[in-house]
Amino acid sequence: MPGRYRLSSLLLLLAFLWLAGWSGPAWAVEVWVNTHSGVYHCPGGQYYGATKRGRFMAEREAVQFGYRAAYGRPCSPGEADAARRLAVQSLAPSAHTPADVSRVWINTASHVYHCPGTRYYGSTKRGRYASEAEAVASGNRPAYGARCH
Repeated sequence: MPGRYRLSSLLLLLAFLWLAGWSGPAWAVEVWVNTHSGVYHCPGGQYYGATKRGRFMAEREAVQFGYRAAYGRPCSPGEADAARRLAVQSLAPSAHTPADVSRVWINTASHVYHCPGTRYYGSTKRGRYASEAEAVASGNRPAYGARCH
């Protein structure tokens, strides 16, 4: 009898989670990344899977690659913030890295940052210099989806 009670409780819990729309951990949310604009779209949105250039990936992965949420609204805000913090920590300069290596130009109009030696580094109308970690932490994305090396 006790085993049967546990099994029915488990089935009831699974049925409840299914009806509530639970689909697993938040990091498992598959988003559609528009690789042309650098924006990702959540399931159920108008442009989810509908843009010409793009691909599906986990939301955490999209944030770590520097893509930003459409309309500034991530699918799961806690996971997006955690991924952004991890990216900032990985970009923080170590004791062996010179400070000027991670210096980027942030285009304040488009919220895109450019690496040293690239075409638009320091040459857009509106912008400022900052570290790459600071650029990512403030919500900017890398130009062409490529972080500085």
